[in-house]
Amino acid sequence: MNTGTNSIQDRSAAILVILSFISLAISYATSILVARSLGPVGFESYAVAIATLTLLSTLSESGVGKLAIQMLPVYQASGKWQLTAGFWRFSIRSVLLVSCLVALLVLLGDLSQQRTNEDHAILIAALFLPAAALAGVGIDFVMAIRAPILGAAIARLAIPTTTLVLMMLCMHFIRSFDAPWAVTCFGVGSMVGVILAICVYRKRSPTEALKATPAFDRPYWIGECLTFLTLATLVSSIFRSSVIALDFLSLTPEDVASFAAAAETGGLILLLSKSTDKYFQPYLAVFIERHAWSEGDAMRKHRLIWVGATCSVFLLIILLGGKSILRLYGDSFVSGYPALVLIATGCCFWSMFSLAPAYLKFSGLNRLVLIVTATSAIAMIALTLLLGRWLGTTGAGIAFCLVLTTTSLAFLWLARLHFLDQSGDSETAKSPPVND
Repeated sequence: MNTGTNSIQDRSAAILVILSFISLAISYATSILVARSLGPVGFESYAVAIATLTLLSTLSESGVGKLAIQMLPVYQASGKWQLTAGFWRFSIRSVLLVSCLVALLVLLGDLSQQRTNEDHAILIAALFLPAAALAGVGIDFVMAIRAPILGAAIARLAIPTTTLVLMMLCMHFIRSFDAPWAVTCFGVGSMVGVILAICVYRKRSPTEALKATPAFDRPYWIGECLTFLTLATLVSSIFRSSVIALDFLSLTPEDVASFAAAAETGGLILLLSKSTDKYFQPYLAVFIERHAWSEGDAMRKHRLIWVGATCSVFLLIILLGGKSILRLYGDSFVSGYPALVLIATGCCFWSMFSLAPAYLKFSGLNRLVLIVTATSAIAMIALTLLLGRWLGTTGAGIAFCLVLTTTSLAFLWLARLHFLDQSGDSETAKSPPVND
């Protein structure tokens, strides 16, 4: 990889890191604002509703966004404009269909039960499910056409800023501000993200793709989307199932709320890995397609330098100032400090090596990735329920750290083995025959 390419990647990575830190500040300010306004009980309802919305939106995205990051760069590099146009239409229709069906099921289930007003936060979340799913897919499409800064600006600036501003306005003008209103502000932010993502994609896409007659490869797309959907749902459950699982245990709302605050704080570093992954994955797909192993390895090292340094700073801040940070939520949230340190450690491991499962998936090792991820998702729920019952929020933090660290190192080891095997075969094929 030449110096010019390295310079561009360094500059883009630096901008993504800056955007991620700005997003961290906005997201954290929003979380603190909600916690202080709603109190532990209301914040618990809000956190569970947002965790549920995140899981359901991942399901509703149907894997098309992740497939776009893999396929669109390859389609554009080979000039397959008709397939590019067809995949865009296929994606929008699939996401709308699935998200509306899932939202309808949630609404019917929620309306059939007698709930307090706070508990209707999940119902409100279901209403905004199509918008949340379309926002996620739209941003993935923007990343796939190699507009990472614009995609990150929508995801890390536009959506969270809109959410924060709306919450501040609602708290000022609505006296009965509660968890459903907070979820509504979150949903409107997603709607803004949908509009911006579609506008950017249409503006930055090649003219050939916009004017081409759509062609469809539905059997292949559906098969790949199902794989990505399963993987994305499992990954999302790894990060979101802890809060939902603790809600089923006989813990106080204050305990669940303190863990939710710790998970929100410790997981902020994941915003960085998501941004950098969506920047590097389109290049990774092309490198694998062209068997450009040396360029791919150089790209991995550049990413690891940026992400590793940022994770080190983040973890140091958590260790030294974690209690003070949690105290911003309220004094009752400080009890979640041990869980915060454990969650942050696990998230840092995942962030540093999160490109490894994408490499394995793009290399065609779908079954291996699914097996490892499914095992981790099951282990996360089981260990959270077990250790959470014994040790409360600290036990749930131990489960989180143990599962994420083990999974990250397993993916790193498997990816390294496959990379060495492929690069070794490539060098052997290029070597001239040796005469005895």
